[in-house]
Amino acid sequence: MNAELFTMKTWIILLCCWSMTMSSRHAVGQSASGLEQVTAEMKKMKSFYEAHPLSFEIKYTYANEHDPARVLDSLSGRVEMSGASYHCWLDSVETIRNDRYNIVLFKEDRIMYLTSAATSAAANPLQMMQAALKQTGVSNCEVLYNGSNRVIRMFFREGAPYRQMEMTIDTTSGYLLNTRCIVKTALLMDPSDNSDTAPAGEYDEYAIVQARFEHYHPISANTAGFDERFFFYKDGGEFVTTPAYKEYKIFVGTPNL
Repeated sequence: MNAELFTMKTWIILLCCWSMTMSSRHAVGQSASGLEQVTAEMKKMKSFYEAHPLSFEIKYTYANEHDPARVLDSLSGRVEMSGASYHCWLDSVETIRNDRYNIVLFKEDRIMYLTSAATSAAANPLQMMQAALKQTGVSNCEVLYNGSNRVIRMFFREGAPYRQMEMTIDTTSGYLLNTRCIVKTALLMDPSDNSDTAPAGEYDEYAIVQARFEHYHPISANTAGFDERFFFYKDGGEFVTTPAYKEYKIFVGTPNL
């Protein structure tokens, strides 16, 4: 697949989208439309995962809208999460969040990017999702059942960046099983590409991005694994990497961090 698609930034955005769609044990009512239904689902999903420390594997796949069986690219990783903290290994990007910091390690470039957990969008994923859904315009939301699975499907207004989003949840365990998003291919392009349209020929105008979540395992609620002191420490007003990350250069994204 061409280098323009599925950049590091794209995958981080997809990870944030995943963290905003945490699953729930609770059933929901009849089908409804609008932002209120989606917001209620997001709250229940987020609450369930924050209450259950877990480890699981994740795999993303990309395909054209009109040829979903032909996978053009894929990416796999692993996630550990406890409460609002998480640690994610996704290809060459490693992301850690605790109650103080968000840490992103770009392994290929040897860059450690730091932001405040309090001010980062990742600190309030529900608010970020609500803003995104309001901006793109959810036209309808429906809840379907397939055996023990509950499927939450969101549709967007004509011309929106997203056409459809879907989440499948196991109502027995409460686990999120998979997500499916039909999104404009142009949104997956490298920002350095000056083209405003999707590439002709190989790629459709819309792409299907799917994520599968599996091999769930309970983990200890101990948050030591999310401690920033494994990665860096402060020497006066300066951030310094630990010996294990001495090859990394630190960039700070929050003023007065």
